[in-house]
Amino acid sequence: MKNLFWPYFYVFVQFLSLAFLLASAPVFAKSVHGMLVEAVGFFLGILAILNIGINNFRVTPLPKSDAKFVATGIYEFVRHPMYFAQLLVVGVLVIEYFTWIRLVVLAVLCVNLLFKMRFEERKLLAYFPEYKEYIQKSWHFLPYIF
Repeated sequence: MKNLFWPYFYVFVQFLSLAFLLASAPVFAKSVHGMLVEAVGFFLGILAILNIGINNFRVTPLPKSDAKFVATGIYEFVRHPMYFAQLLVVGVLVIEYFTWIRLVVLAVLCVNLLFKMRFEERKLLAYFPEYKEYIQKSWHFLPYIF
């Protein structure tokens, strides 16, 4: 049996961080700009799930045995829109309801998502031969930035 420690560890840290950030302050931004960023993040996350397909969606960074390669819709431009969506939603909340501990937890979430992303990309490269070419044509989170 494969070692499943790391994929589940990444998910555990991710959900624990999100739970803390959402439970330690209001879940809606107080400014109009903050609400707009939060709404964009929520919309982006839903769009990413719809583009990848609910049957292809998985919380762990492991491809399903019957996974299909998706490089259309939002995935044509970015490889990890769901991770970026999470950071948009909770990032604005950390800024608007700032505490140092919330900032540290956000930093932990960012680092965790980067490690999870690298792990996931190694698995996808092994599973989908076309993923190597896809990496050359797409961005991690945000086009022209990262």
